[in-house]
Parts: sequence; C-alpha cells; structure tokens
Amino acid sequence: MSYFRYLPKVYVRNRTIQNGVHPYELTVNIFRRIKIRDELQGGLLGFTQYEIGTGERPDQVADTMYDDPTLDWVVLTTNNIIHVRDEWPMGNQDFLTYLNDKYTDEELSNIHHYETEVVRDSNGKLIQLSGITVPEGHSVTFVDNGVLRTESKITSFSFLEHETNLNDAKRDINILRPEYLNLFLEEFGDIMEYKPSRQFVNKNLKKTENPRIISP
Repeated sequence: MSYFRYLPKVYVRNRTIQNGVHPYELTVNIFRRIKIRDELQGGLLGFTQYEIGTGERPDQVADTMYDDPTLDWVVLTTNNIIHVRDEWPMGNQDFLTYLNDKYTDEELSNIHHYETEVVRDSNGKLIQLSGITVPEGHSVTFVDNGVLRTESKITSFSFLEHETNLNDAKRDINILRPEYLNLFLEEFGDIMEYKPSRQFVNKNLKKTENPRIISP
C-alpha cells in the first residue's frame, strides 16, 4: 500500500513550447503532505510507544507492527518525520561513518558540555534538578538547617557521549496501533483531496497556474 497511491495528481505546465503554448503534464503532487498536530502525538489511545532497535529501518518497523513493510510512510508520517537521514536513528556503521567524517579521535574525547546532578538538602528537599546544561565551574549555594552549603554536582559529557545521546533520543517514537490503521488510511485519503479553488478540477486533480510552482 504505497504512500503515493494516496497522493492526488496535478497538471503542471511543461517548460517546452508546443504550438505557442506550454502543454500540461500530469504528475503526482509529491509536495502535498500532512503534519500530525503536536498536541495529538502520543496523546491518543490509538498510539503506543515504540523503541527503534539498532539498525532498524522504517520498513522493518512497519513490517513488525502492520505486517506490511510498504506502510513505512505511516510510521514516518505519524511521527512528523520528513528527512529520514537526519530524524531517524543511525545504525552502528552509519553512526561511525558520521562521527569519523565530523570529528577526529581527539575531538571525540573532548568535553562537549556539563550537566547538573540532583542535589538535596539533609531533609530531602530538592535543591537542584538533574540534566540542566551548565558551565564547567557551576555550583549551587543553599541554606541547610541553618548552615550555608555549596555543592558542585555536575557531570561532564564528551562529544562522543553527546552525539550518542542525540542519536539514541531518536529511538523513542509513537506508533499507530494496528487496530486504528484502516481508519487512519481512510482519513488520510480524505485529507489529501483537493478543495475547490481556481486550480480545482476534481477532488483528486488540479491544474497549476504557474509552470514553476506546485502548491501543497
């Protein structure tokens, strides 16, 4: 069930001239797409969390969830992923190639940034949250049972650790549950239909007025 079967078509003016005019050429409107609203992503019972395995591709996720690898576009669309190369976690070999192209071995071991660790007073009151990016010499000063205390609890992250964390953060996605798949496909098809306009021919076809622009 290819993604392109759901896309409407459009007549585009060809750049060549025949009989004094630019003839129309029928093509699929690949620029027409939808974006899942941020407030809906992961907020519906129709979605479940999924952790992408090392080297796992979108078509493999689709095969696991829907028994159909051609539904990889559903996996990508429901996560608002457009550029797979940048927004999908890299496998081991691709990740190593990426690191080798971007850094030297020495640069990878250098410190990229520091993050806070949890700090509590003697009564268990939270003084400092973890995971906040701070300068190297960061510390927090507070009063603990009448005594002024200064704590410097931070963790350093190398460039290698930073890049690894960025790549791993892409592994957690939201997957449409299989029981809602048909409903999604039906509604997706409805959304892809054109609405009446000056370019409108029918719900699945329109003609462009400008030979260089395909409006979404």
